[in-house]
Amino acid sequence: MTRLTRRAILYGLGAGSLAALAGCASDGGPGGDDGDGGDGTDGTDGDGGSDAAPETEAHQVGGALSGPAWNREERRGFCALFTEESGAAWLLRDAPAETRAFVEATDFDESVLAYVESVGPTTCHNAISFADVAVEDGTLVASASVRGPGDDDVACGEAITFSGAFLRVTAEARPDAIRASVTDGWGETSELNGADGVLDPERLDGYVRPDGDPETVPAGFDCEAADFERHPAVYEGGVSWGSGGGVGGDGRGLELRVVDPDGDGGSEAAAFERGDRVRVELTNASGHEAYVGNQGKYNLELRTEAGWTEIRGAEEGTTFDYTDEAIGVRPGETLSWEFELTESGLVEGGPHADALRVCPDLVPGRYRFVFWGADDLAVAFDYVG
Repeated sequence: MTRLTRRAILYGLGAGSLAALAGCASDGGPGGDDGDGGDGTDGTDGDGGSDAAPETEAHQVGGALSGPAWNREERRGFCALFTEESGAAWLLRDAPAETRAFVEATDFDESVLAYVESVGPTTCHNAISFADVAVEDGTLVASASVRGPGDDDVACGEAITFSGAFLRVTAEARPDAIRASVTDGWGETSELNGADGVLDPERLDGYVRPDGDPETVPAGFDCEAADFERHPAVYEGGVSWGSGGGVGGDGRGLELRVVDPDGDGGSEAAAFERGDRVRVELTNASGHEAYVGNQGKYNLELRTEAGWTEIRGAEEGTTFDYTDEAIGVRPGETLSWEFELTESGLVEGGPHADALRVCPDLVPGRYRFVFWGADDLAVAFDYVG
C-alpha cells in the first residue's frame, strides 16, 4: 500500500493510463507456437482488414506481478493494455530490475504494453507465448499461451506455477484497447475481460446490505446531553452502494462489503447482536491501482424515520480534522475496518476516539457505514440488540 499526497495523485498520475481488456475473444484452443523461438511472438499480421503488422518485443517476467490477485480456480489469467508508463506502476513495485528496465525503455508516444498472466501445472510452465498479434481498428488482438517444457526429457517439478509477460507493440496507430485469447498450462482457453479487473465482485466475501426493509425503524436517535453535537455527514447527496471508484475520478473497481468475522464469510446477510464484531472490507477488484483517502474518513449511521442519522458525536464545538492524503490500493488488495457492536466499541481505535462517543445507546435497526474517503461507498447491516 503506497501513500501519495492528493497533489501527487491528481497531477502526477494519468487516470486514463490503463486501457482495460475489451472483450477477450476465445478461439477454443491454444494460441499458437512461437514463430521464431525467440521473443515469444510470431510477428505476423492478423485477420484481413487489420492495420499493417506491428513490431513486437516480449519480455518474460518470471512470475505473476499482480500477486497473483486472481483465483486460478475461477479464471485462466489476467491481461491488460498500458498506454502510459504510470499505468503499470503498481505491477512494477516488486518486479525484477530487468522488467522495470523493459517498461522504462518503452516509448509510449509510439508503443503500448500488453501484459498477460496465466498459470500451469509444473515448474516448466513458466513463460507466456504470444501469437497472431495484430492491430484491428484501434484494438490490439493476440493469442497468449503458457509455454511448457517442450521436451519430454526435461525434468519438471509438479507445482502450480504462475507466469507473466509484457509485450511491447509498436504500430502506425497506437491501439487503445486489447482483445486476446489466453490459454493456460492445461490447454484450457477462456475469455477474459480486463474491465472486470483481477477479481470477480460476485465472489467476494460478505454482502452490501440486507434485502428488503429493516424490521425496526426508530423514530429518531436523539441524545439527551445538552452539549452533544453529532459528527457531520461529510459526503454530499446519495451514496454508492457497494461499488464505486476512488479519489481523483479514477473510475470504478472498488468493492465494499459487510463481513461477519465469526461466520463463514458468505454472502448471506447476518443479523448482529450486542457485543458481536462486524467487519467492513474495501477491495480493489479492478486491474489498476486505485487511490482512497485515509481510513478514518467514514460515517456510521442509523436509519430512522427522519433519514440516515450519524450515531457518533462529541462535545459541542469539537473540530473534526482529517489529513488530506491519497493511499494507493493495489488490485486484489483489501483494506478493512472492524467494530464491536457496543457504544465504546464503535469508536475505539477509530478517528477522534478520544472525543467521539455514541449517544444515545444503540437501538435495534439498520446501520450503515459510508466511506467518504472514496466514491462515498456504503454498506449496511441489521443490529437486533
